[in-house]
Amino acid sequence: MSIPPEIASWKPAGRARSGTEWEGLAPRSRMTWVAPFQIHSLEFGTGEEPLVLLHGLSGSAHWWRRNVPALAQRYRVVIPELVGFGRSPAPKRLPSLDKTADLLDSWMEEMRLDRVHLAGHSMGGQISIHLAARHATRLDRLVLIDAAGIPRPVTPRNALRFAIEASPLWRWGDPRFLPTIVRDALTAGPRTVVGAIGHILRDDVRPLLARITAPTLVVWGERDHLVPLAHAAELRKHIPHAQLAVLRGAGHNPMVDRPADFNRLLLRFLGGESVGR
Repeated sequence: MSIPPEIASWKPAGRARSGTEWEGLAPRSRMTWVAPFQIHSLEFGTGEEPLVLLHGLSGSAHWWRRNVPALAQRYRVVIPELVGFGRSPAPKRLPSLDKTADLLDSWMEEMRLDRVHLAGHSMGGQISIHLAARHATRLDRLVLIDAAGIPRPVTPRNALRFAIEASPLWRWGDPRFLPTIVRDALTAGPRTVVGAIGHILRDDVRPLLARITAPTLVVWGERDHLVPLAHAAELRKHIPHAQLAVLRGAGHNPMVDRPADFNRLLLRFLGGESVGR
């Protein structure tokens, strides 16, 4: 899908510079019991406004490492690792995406996060939609980044096709990020990943979109081969007063592929500016 002229697009400002993880910031690690699960999280910054970042399929907190240094200058950045991923222990069966949204609401209560800005990527964006629709008073602003949730027909063939499309590592963007993708996928393990794919494919967020009341920004990578740009346009159309910005040259992980542009876009939106169309 080509980018319509009425959609704001952001050209790349250059590749991310290399550096140590978190660029010298010391994360505050915490394991929180939210029965019957444990959720590991990392926290950065001391700002008054909390910003919660949700990773996607096979992800971890480390998927945000190119963004945290800029975001933590202004916000209290909190990154939970979804159940079964990162350092959050895997149960025998993953909770469904709507149950995960309820779980995160309880986790925020335990973390004393009364109201938050929420940004979710891919599967994390899909969960964020459920959370925004089910727990509207929890959110100030919502950012959906290449969010899943608009389904394809659920058949074994389509599930296999989805797995094949997601498998080639070049589809995930910046090759320097590939070791993190591989490491996190191995940490989660095939049973967890397959279970999460099943939840993604069976879920349909479209009936929830009109119930979202938080100001919403939809951010998409122009070259996303996993979740089509047409889905971004549908989210913008059905979420009340949503804005859409497309990052040129970015793939499925725009916060990784174009971190400087992504950070600038996010900070402007969270600060109350209109940044998309």
